[in-house]
This record gives sequence, C-alpha cells and structure tokens, in this order.
Amino acid sequence: MKAFLSFLKTILFLGLLGSNLLVAPLSADTFLPVSVILDTDMSGDCDDVGALAILNKLADSGEARILACVADGHDLDKAIAASIDAINTYYGRPHIPIGTYQGPKCPATKSLYTAQLRNEFPHTALPDDQEPKAVNIYRAALASADDNSVTIISIGFLINLEELLQSSPDAQSPLNGTELVRKKVKQLVVMGGKFPKSDPNGEYNFAHGGGGIETQYAIENWPTPILFSGFEIGAAIHTGSKLAVAPASDPVRRAYELHTSFKGRPSWDLTAVLAAVRDPNLYWTIELNGYCKVNANGTNEWSLTPHRGHSYLVAKVPPSDVANLLDNLLTLSPKVKN
Repeated sequence: MKAFLSFLKTILFLGLLGSNLLVAPLSADTFLPVSVILDTDMSGDCDDVGALAILNKLADSGEARILACVADGHDLDKAIAASIDAINTYYGRPHIPIGTYQGPKCPATKSLYTAQLRNEFPHTALPDDQEPKAVNIYRAALASADDNSVTIISIGFLINLEELLQSSPDAQSPLNGTELVRKKVKQLVVMGGKFPKSDPNGEYNFAHGGGGIETQYAIENWPTPILFSGFEIGAAIHTGSKLAVAPASDPVRRAYELHTSFKGRPSWDLTAVLAAVRDPNLYWTIELNGYCKVNANGTNEWSLTPHRGHSYLVAKVPPSDVANLLDNLLTLSPKVKN
C-alpha cells in the first residue's frame, strides 16, 4: 500500500500538475502566496526540520505554496524522504511531491532523528533510493509553474542545483535546465557561505556534500537573482527549545528532542525560509553591491564588482526578536492536520 501511495503521488505530480487537482487554494489575503521548492539536506541537523515546519506554517497563513521538496544529501537510513513526508503529512500536506539526490556525490551520514520520524509518524514515502530523482521533480515543478514565479530555497548542498542546470530537455519541458530556470525561477535563496568572507575551511553547505566545485558551478551559472543567508545570520538566532511544550504527535518536536534535547539550535535554515517568503527587509539589511565569489574548495568572499544579481543578509533586528518570531511559528498548531 505504501509503495502504491508513493507511486500515485509521483504520477499525480508528473502528469497532472496543470490541473486543479494539485493547485492549492489562494489565501483570502490581498497577496498571492510565494511558490516554493525546498531543497534540503535533512539528516545531519534538525534546523532543516525547523525550516520545513516554518515553511508549512507560512503556507498555513497563505504566505507560501509548497510546490515540492527535494533532498540533497545521503542518509544511512535512507529516511530523508520519509522525514519530509512525515512533517508535511502532520501539517495536512501529504501529497507534496518529494525527490531525492541519487548520484555518487555526498557521503551518507547517520542521522539522530530521520529513522525515528520514519518509524513513529504517518507517511507514504519510500526509501530515499526508491523515490523520484530530485532533478526530475525539479523539472516537473518548474515546467508547470508560471513564468518568473518560483522561489527555490536551498538549505543544504548545491548538488541538485548543479544537476538541474546541467539537465537536458525531456518530456516535462523542451528547455534545458538553465533555460528552464531562467524562464520559471524568480529568485534563489541560499543558506550557505559566510559574509563578507568565509574562513579558510569554508562554510559547511558550500564546502562539503558534493564539494566546492559543485557549489562553484551552481553559483557561477545560476541565471536569476540569488539572496544568501550566510552562516553568521542563523548562528546568532537560537530556536527550538519551546518545542518541548508541543504535542507528542508533532514530528518536529520529536526531531528537536532527539537532536538537541530541547536545548535549542542555531536557525541557519529557518532564517533562509523566512527571508524567502516574507520581505527580508523587515528583519535584515540587504547588501546588494557586489557578488558572491565561490572558490573550487568551497570558500567564498564578497567581491564588489561586478554586480551579478547577488545579495546577502546583514543583521538589523536583534537576533532575540527574530528567534521569538520563529519560535512562535514553530509552536503554532497546524491549521489543518491530515
């Protein structure tokens, strides 16, 4: 039954994206929701779980519409897709398509929580290596979207983005990957790097996973604007301790319990989601003058020329204020649970 439901989810997504079946209702508010694809390395850290929770909360309020989720890492338990699905299911969105990275890059990690989320919470996802490839989910989601409408949020390694740019025309679109991104993507928001300059080892998302060469390729060849939420932004904002009061049925609570024992965790990925969906000027100053230069080893630095549509967040609102906002969102009850 689980295999059938996962197969049905994929078929519906790949074949019926243009129909009303998978079109989320618009908010009654005066704005349109931001259409989002989330690209996550959920497994090693629980802030990916928090980020997906924040995205679902913003979808509950009509501020976001989740088109798809893709995983960009390898998990020894092959349970990233199941974890993503368990969280989306808890928030009443069990049909969001999920794709996984299935290439040779990025060594597998042992997670403190993915197997438990798979085992303890409802979901229909298959093991990671049996889910659709991330690049195929990307292409299907973008092909069906309105032009210049999609925000991609990358909160992990950039290996899926590299594969997307290098992808060839297929049944989903006659455009190659770069052409498809240029036509459909409004903005890429990346949690990665450190600004204005990383240390000699490079920031984790840029320097590890597939490696710096993949990051360099994706950033250098990305054809739309990129907003960077650097390591320093999330490192100053600790969230998750308030999840101790959440119900035991909440998989987000369980992940933070297993990973941190509710001691809180830096909000690297959560801040990227907030900046992608809401106006980032509400919380940060935006540095626009220059571009992010990424070296082959994954280190990065902000160069003043030329301007290439890159920008990065600079702290403005006190970190404690942003932490309170995110914690309040994390502990909100789902609008509609499955």
